[in-house]
Amino acid sequence: MKLPWDLPNAICGDFDSILPDAVDYYSRRGVQLIKDIDQYSADFMKCLKHIGTQVEPILGDRSKLTQAAALDVVVVGGLGGRADQAFSQIHHLYLASEDISLDLGDIYLVTPRSIIFVLQKGMNSIRTPVGSGFLTENVGIIPIGRPSVISTKGLEWDVEDWSTEFGTQISTSNHIRANVVRVKTTERVLFTVELA
Repeated sequence: MKLPWDLPNAICGDFDSILPDAVDYYSRRGVQLIKDIDQYSADFMKCLKHIGTQVEPILGDRSKLTQAAALDVVVVGGLGGRADQAFSQIHHLYLASEDISLDLGDIYLVTPRSIIFVLQKGMNSIRTPVGSGFLTENVGIIPIGRPSVISTKGLEWDVEDWSTEFGTQISTSNHIRANVVRVKTTERVLFTVELA
């Protein structure tokens, strides 16, 4: 996937495990290193908090915009490496999805194989352009945090008022069959879709 930038404009964290060569590399290229020593917050949340402070400079004065504006965040490569770190990223994605103090829109975790984001309680409509060279048909809906009851439209195996929770049943390996998939959920759930 080609991205429209070469380097981040800031890196946030406590830098307790960053290699000195990496600090030097980014510093010499003008990347702002923002040190936050809060040991009760993961680097991912520290970055989201920093991005939240940049909403107004990026979007401008929201009172002058014609509709409610939100800054969506795309996190690239956030699930590579250790399994415990991947679970931490998903945990913080879930927490951030309801943290209004962050002042952010949707947050997307993008891996080399998938896009992962949180669906809010209620009805969600997701544009799913399969075959466009962007998405495959493979999709999953994963309950995290709390059990949920979901209903879907636009999948090969749609469900109606279907209970889902870890330890019982979860929806994985389903297939997209519409340009828009609709998911009604009683609790926040993860939506995963495979990249082409």
